[in-house]
Amino acid sequence: MTFTEKDLNNLCCPKCQGSLRLGVRTRTAGSGLSYQLSVQCTQCAEKFPVTNGIPRLLLSPLREALLGTGSATGIDAQQVATAQSFGFEWDHFSEMRSEWEQAFLDYMMPHGPGFFVGKRVLDAGCGSGRYAYYAARYGADVWAVDLGSAVDVARRNTANCVSVHIVQADLYHLPFAPESFDFIYSLGVLHHLPDPEAAFRNLLGFLKPSGEIQIYLYWKPEGQPLKRALLSAITATRQITTRLPHRAIYVLAFPAALMAYTFFVLPYKVLSRIPGLKRFAELMPMKQYARYRFHACLLDQHDRLSAPIENRYTKAEVEAWLKRAGLEEVNVRPNYGWVGSGRKPESVAGQSASDVRQHECTNLVSSSLDRDIHS
Repeated sequence: MTFTEKDLNNLCCPKCQGSLRLGVRTRTAGSGLSYQLSVQCTQCAEKFPVTNGIPRLLLSPLREALLGTGSATGIDAQQVATAQSFGFEWDHFSEMRSEWEQAFLDYMMPHGPGFFVGKRVLDAGCGSGRYAYYAARYGADVWAVDLGSAVDVARRNTANCVSVHIVQADLYHLPFAPESFDFIYSLGVLHHLPDPEAAFRNLLGFLKPSGEIQIYLYWKPEGQPLKRALLSAITATRQITTRLPHRAIYVLAFPAALMAYTFFVLPYKVLSRIPGLKRFAELMPMKQYARYRFHACLLDQHDRLSAPIENRYTKAEVEAWLKRAGLEEVNVRPNYGWVGSGRKPESVAGQSASDVRQHECTNLVSSSLDRDIHS
């Protein structure tokens, strides 16, 4: 899709929430004129480039840090490294695969395809665009954001979806009007951020009253000594791999995935078919990959070895997130991690949802600034 002035009606400045206007700069290049799009805030005059049809609505210090063209003063280095790591990952694991549809439906339960019809949806951390593609196919108007260069992969993968809009943006400083989405989901993203709960609470500010949010977070193994031991070994390995060049991690992911398949996935497939051993088979780590082709396991092992930040949670901790945020109909269910969901109330203690959002969002963003997460 080509970015147009009409798209600006759905966006605002991530710095001051002012409206944006489209600008076109011409320059002579080679045999003729070339055109470069940008958008500028009408209030604070902050400028943002539009490249490859994607508005790059990042505050300039973070944008320059990601590009390596400016000082990283005041910017969380791990956040930048995480964005760059996932940019590399999705560029090398960019294929759209049929199994992603069932994975998306599993994460969205109890919502089925019909839930998305006519809804304005925010995909918070879209990666390659694999889930935005299906949300749009089911009838949603999807705004898909990511911090790093993964947005270019997402744009390619959703190029034929007229109702998918790709934006490069920071989950702590989103370029949307408050309470403008019917549904927000963030799958496998928040646990890689410097302050996951602050980012989650910030997302709620963009959810309409009575709107729903669905998140997926890594879990902490409880009462499972084998899985806990395996996770400890992986965590120790990560102390080394997260410091390696991206290409080295890409190479290492293959033997890691092969070992996982050899020692866990294939034995699970065999044992689960033998009467009397099914219960034992269900205790095995990594059995979820039996539902997918080898590629899914390879992708996740690369993710595990490369992401600089990895937070994990118990069910009680995820429930606490949702309840502290004042959500209704809170539910946390297992899906090889925790899928947490809730509904935003119409109002809280006599205040409108908009007033509550403004107060909480201001406090959370100020707290993040104080911790030097952002400039």
